[in-house]
Amino acid sequence: MNGQVRTRHGIVVGYDGSTGSRLALTWAAETARLRGAHLTLVHGVDVTTVPARPAMDHSPVEPSYESAAKALVDEGAERVGRLLDASRVETQYWLGSSAAQLVEMSRDADLVVVGSRGRGRLLAGLLGSTSYSVAAHAHCPVVVVRGPGGHDTQDMRAPARPGPERDVVVGVDDSDAAARAVDAAAVVAEQETATLHIVRVARSPSMEAWTYAETARGGTEETHAIRDHAEQSVTRSADRVRAQHPEVEVTTEVLYGDPGQSLADLGATAGLIVVGSRGHGGFTGMLLGSVSHRVIHDATCPVMVVR
Repeated sequence: MNGQVRTRHGIVVGYDGSTGSRLALTWAAETARLRGAHLTLVHGVDVTTVPARPAMDHSPVEPSYESAAKALVDEGAERVGRLLDASRVETQYWLGSSAAQLVEMSRDADLVVVGSRGRGRLLAGLLGSTSYSVAAHAHCPVVVVRGPGGHDTQDMRAPARPGPERDVVVGVDDSDAAARAVDAAAVVAEQETATLHIVRVARSPSMEAWTYAETARGGTEETHAIRDHAEQSVTRSADRVRAQHPEVEVTTEVLYGDPGQSLADLGATAGLIVVGSRGHGGFTGMLLGSVSHRVIHDATCPVMVVR
């Protein structure tokens, strides 16, 4: 950086005026209020929507888009005025990819918050959206917010958030990404005075064989080993959290089935689900990892992805 000091952005939220982004803005502003953090509200103008012809002069186009973008972020800042003092709210806008700019800003952010438009699984999985792309590539934790209606983007009720009545749920396995997710989830639980619920989803190579063995014969050596390993995993995570965050109430649970869907189902009563991402593929969904991708898509509460 040649001696330059990078500007910290605090909590960054993407805003485009859609229902999903308004829900994300409300969630981000409330989080900034509780943490005493700065909120940076950003909007990117998709230049692919600007009509273009060979030799077309874009000089009269860009000012109009800039004016509209400024009006949009100013409206967003006004919307959160009841939660945050204006001195703690910054607005930015630009011509270009929202996802790319949010990822760049994540280098100097504590948290990025994005809304979800609730697209179908096939479209979201293959093409990706701003929320999937940012969650896959950001350099800090990302929270994807959808409303209580799940895929119903017209539902403007305030999205769930963690607190005394709604747990922070975190999924664990034996990866470093899961350990980072537990650490991040514990911090949120402490900040929000919420219970931290640590979950491990055990899965046999053959779930049909697992079901038969558990119900008909009381378990096999393999199924007992899988269960014992899962129990030890959540206990280790819980012990570490209790040592580092003694004020946080911690509970543990072992579930059986598909990890992504099992965690997503807990969103019905959770305030936040936290997952680690450890995918390494070239597509957005693969970069997220199959479990985190599934949870983002199916959970009805906000989801935090920790890389």
